Amino acid sequence: MYTTHTLGSLTLQLFEQMKSYVSVADFCATASTIEFAANDGLLENDLILFKLSFPGFELEARCREGTVFIRRNGLYQHSEQIRGTGRLHVAIQWNVDSIGCGIAPWTGDWNAMSQHMRSVRTPQTVPPMELHRMLRANSLLAGTAYKSADDLFATVLDCLHLCEEDIRRFGGERFVWGKQGDPSRPLDEPEISRYVASFLASYGAARNFDVSCESTAGSGNIDFWVVAPVVDAGLAKVAIEAKKADHANLAHGFTVQLPAYMGRLKTNHGIFLVYWLKSPDYPYPTQNSYPELEIELLHPLPRAPGVRSVPVALALTGIDPHVLIRIDPLAVS
Repeated sequence: MYTTHTLGSLTLQLFEQMKSYVSVADFCATASTIEFAANDGLLENDLILFKLSFPGFELEARCREGTVFIRRNGLYQHSEQIRGTGRLHVAIQWNVDSIGCGIAPWTGDWNAMSQHMRSVRTPQTVPPMELHRMLRANSLLAGTAYKSADDLFATVLDCLHLCEEDIRRFGGERFVWGKQGDPSRPLDEPEISRYVASFLASYGAARNFDVSCESTAGSGNIDFWVVAPVVDAGLAKVAIEAKKADHANLAHGFTVQLPAYMGRLKTNHGIFLVYWLKSPDYPYPTQNSYPELEIELLHPLPRAPGVRSVPVALALTGIDPHVLIRIDPLAVS
């Protein structure tokens, strides 16, 4: 009735009829939906549809008495109940801050499930980085080597922008505020970087790169970098140095710390992340937008061809930090 896959500390239990709908790689995505047709009263049975167990992370779907259930790390959601043997449309889905499921009489229209879905909000949850690494090491994640280090660099830049969109879409920027319990103060850079890295790692799982964000012994700082295979060149790395936009030594981080870090990693590619963190109670830096800061502080500085500065918008205001604000003094009375 069940197939069980075991790999180190990973266990995946699958109902036999679910094998064509679920793969191990599905559980490394930040968002996923599994849909299938249930026939002949399948949902009447007490069954585990799938269950993935990994230290610190569990995701399970099961059915019983005409109802589907989904559980992630102790939080549950259930569908409506439809008893009988009629053919049913089943959908199970999850993203970083919710889990959901739904069932409906089969109509043949795969787009008809929205009104039947039920979901519950959860804490921000992404698959552990160790899970990604284990699956890739055992060739269980799809992916090929990059054509060049430049190709990897371009991919990481694109993924950072997607991470920012994900964080903002789900209201995740609020999780980088609250230093020492004060909601008006942002967390320190290492904590923010770990948060950003957790989103970037999920994109890496889909695009065949690994993300490391580890504490540096005895310093309170972190090492943040990306590594991936390159055709005929072994492994390529991208160094990432991150600062808050109001950091007193922003220019030093860009011109000294990032190049030194790139040297230690033996890479020609580096990203300078700038965390934009303004709020009504935290009016820093003095610039109105990131483009102003870039033009005033970073643009005049020398940079190597393989270095880019990238903002990450984590402000608690409605102002788009990417929009350059210009005020015409003649228009102000």
